[in-house]
Amino acid sequence: MANDPLQSLRLQMLNDVLPVGLGAVSRLRSARAGELFNDLFKGQDGVANLRQDGEDDARQLRDFLDQLAPGLGNPVVEVDVEVQSRSADPSGQGEDLQELHERLALMAERVARLKAALPADPAES
Repeated sequence: MANDPLQSLRLQMLNDVLPVGLGAVSRLRSARAGELFNDLFKGQDGVANLRQDGEDDARQLRDFLDQLAPGLGNPVVEVDVEVQSRSADPSGQGEDLQELHERLALMAERVARLKAALPADPAES
């Protein structure tokens, strides 16, 4: 990810602070202020409880912001991607092809046994 401090702050606010804040607001709206204060005094465990309570509301808000402007609510996170190419080994491909033929032959044999076990005319059963 790029070293952009504003983008990092924005990501932290949307992913960490927003769910906790919405969890606290939810507790206050539902007249559970006592639980809110208990969670605030519990430390990390209490904050985790608030985050869990506010996660659904935070996700809905982030999705709404994305509808207004893509990337606003759920920002695009830059990643570094490395692609490792396999060398073209004809002997390895031959082994894979042989294994494929063996599996297909086994499947064909099983289908033939299944057909033999089924009645030829559905009216016979």
